[in-house]
Parts: sequence; structure tokens; C-alpha cells
Amino acid sequence: MRIEEGRRDKMTSSQSPRIPSRLENQSSSLIPLLDEAAFINFEVADADLESANAEGVSFQGGCFSRTILRQTCLQRLELQDVMLTDCDLANAQFPDARVVRVTMTKCRLTGLQLGESFLQDVQLVNCIGQMSQFRFSKFKSCSFEDCDLREANFQGADLAGVVFSGCDLRNAELSQATLTGTDLASCNIEGVRVNQEALQGVVLAPHQAAYVAGLFGVTVKW
Repeated sequence: MRIEEGRRDKMTSSQSPRIPSRLENQSSSLIPLLDEAAFINFEVADADLESANAEGVSFQGGCFSRTILRQTCLQRLELQDVMLTDCDLANAQFPDARVVRVTMTKCRLTGLQLGESFLQDVQLVNCIGQMSQFRFSKFKSCSFEDCDLREANFQGADLAGVVFSGCDLRNAELSQATLTGTDLASCNIEGVRVNQEALQGVVLAPHQAAYVAGLFGVTVKW
């Protein structure tokens, strides 16, 4: 466990999505969403895909805006070089997904299930992710900025090097997670559930270190 004074402004060196300069509006092509469908250089706006169910769908090089993906079930979803803005992914299920160079901004992720997935160069900014599920997923060069992650479940996830900046992690589940180099120093971690072994290498602020120590019966005097 590493203790740092003050808030850190340094984020991970995530690569940004590589979005082509010319995109094709493919909103109408998404309905119905078929198994193994592939969308390249796409733009989707104001589409409603609520409760869609498909396997092996791929989106590469494009943007979603104001799109409803609520309660969708997309197994083996692939997102690469994609930006999502003001989208609703509440209670969506994306098991065994591959998410690379993706940004989500001001998205609703309440109850999102993204477990046993691979995420690389993923940035979540100003998202609402209460009760979201990331169990046993692997994160590489990822960051969460100003996100509401109350009661989020990261059990068994590999969060090594992930930066959580200004996030609300109250009552989040971090048991058995890999937290080496994970920066939580600017977050609210009250009520977080974590085992002692998982804390090795985590970055905390001094007041957080005292709080976490108290979870294991240790009293810190200043």
C-alpha cells in the first residue's frame, strides 16, 4: 500500500479511440441487431436498441450518441475505437466482451454487467455506474474520472494500474481484486469491501489509509 498526499491529477496513459474522419450513419441498420453483425466507420445517434439480444456483434471505428442500449444482452461484444456519449446502458449484459480504445462520457451504466471481459485503453468520464458489475474482468491502461460507482462490483478483477479520479466508490466490492498501482487517493471509499491481501500496492491518501486500517482492527494515531 502506498500513501500519497493530496489529489493526483495524473491519469493513465490510455490511448484515445482512433475515429475515422468520415463516418456513415448506420442507426437504421441496427434494428434488428443480428448475431455476428459488424459495423465499421459508423455513426449512431438517437437509436433505441432496448432489450436487443445478439452474439458476436462488433463495432469498430465510430460513435454512439444518445443511444439506448438498456437491458441489451450482447454476448462476446467487441468495441474497438469507439466513443459513447450520453448513452443509456443500464442493466445491459455484455459477458466475455473485448473493449479496446473506448471512451464513455456521461453515460448511464447502472447495473451494467461487464464481467469476465477484457478492457484496454478504456476511459469512463462522468458516468453513473451504481451497482455495475465488472467481476473477474481484466483492465489495462484504463481510468474512471468523476464516476458514481457506488456498490459497483470489481470482485476478482485485475485493476493493476487503473486510476480512479474523483469517483464515488462507497460500498464497492473489491475483494480478491488485483490493486497493484491502482490509484484510489481522490475517491470516496467509505464502506468498500476488500480483503487484506488485495491491498498490496494500492495507492491511498493518508485519511483513507487510516480508514482501511480500521477495517482490519488497526488504530492509526496522528
